[in-house]
Amino acid sequence: MQPKFCPSVFIYLTSSVPAIWFLELHEFEKRMIEYLASNHTPPLYYTDQYEDLSAPLGSVLGVKFEIRIPIEMTSDQWIRTLEQILLLILILGRWLLPKGKLTHDQLSQLLLVYIGTAADIVEFFEAFKEVQVRYDKILCMAILGLWSLSLVQFSLVLTAARARRDQSGLLSRRSDIQSDRCCGTDVFGIIISILLQDLPFLVLRMLLIFRYHVLSYSNMFFTCKNTLVIVLLLYRLIVVFVQRRLRETELLTDSPKIKIPPIPTSPSHSCTGSLESRSILLSLYPTKNTHPVPRVYQLREEKHKWGRAYHFEEVE
Repeated sequence: MQPKFCPSVFIYLTSSVPAIWFLELHEFEKRMIEYLASNHTPPLYYTDQYEDLSAPLGSVLGVKFEIRIPIEMTSDQWIRTLEQILLLILILGRWLLPKGKLTHDQLSQLLLVYIGTAADIVEFFEAFKEVQVRYDKILCMAILGLWSLSLVQFSLVLTAARARRDQSGLLSRRSDIQSDRCCGTDVFGIIISILLQDLPFLVLRMLLIFRYHVLSYSNMFFTCKNTLVIVLLLYRLIVVFVQRRLRETELLTDSPKIKIPPIPTSPSHSCTGSLESRSILLSLYPTKNTHPVPRVYQLREEKHKWGRAYHFEEVE
């Protein structure tokens, strides 16, 4: 299964992510106004009034119509909720979309990967709880930029096709070749995960620790987590390459070794014009087989004016 691009997910992201940016920047401006009004002393705990979502639709014949959600949260909590709903819609939408050539097993694996990725992205917004981040516009835009970059991987469908087994439970030669080709998809998925999510998240958290001295429990924990994930992904990458090399070696050594005896110097041969041919009989036994079956081959040597040619013909 080759990685494919999903245009519907990309279109949804391009229409939803800018709205989140506007909400976050508007919330940042509100915090900065309070920060400047308090003589540049950021509060230890940011307080905001609770709001509900209501949208007036106008009035018809003196009757007012509006949409009201009876849930009251702060504006910051509403933004976090919308960001989580965006990720949930991505997962549910991929589940409801036509699966195409994906099997049910591959689709379930893809959805589980999406859930784990979405959980890591949601955790990335824990950095907004730090005082050094809430009142720094560059850090806020950097977090939003890395968050937007990490969402791009949802538009790439990456699955690894498992090798199918026959009734005896052994992997066939064809399935070995197919699983070997799938190593490219595994490598591509690991590289995408490192470049679009784990490595940028780790760089930003290390910047918060060593440049802005953010030594909170959550920042330290998620920094260690990103480091461990990158190490495990690199370990997985090495394992994939090693297994691929071993599989190639197995496929080369699995073929029966044929020892061709030297052709006698004076066999009975026939000459016709400029063509001379001679043949010998070989009995071959496959090396890797529990019940070897003898096979008899005839080696033919043909001499032409321009060289020699050898041919194997099985004798029934």
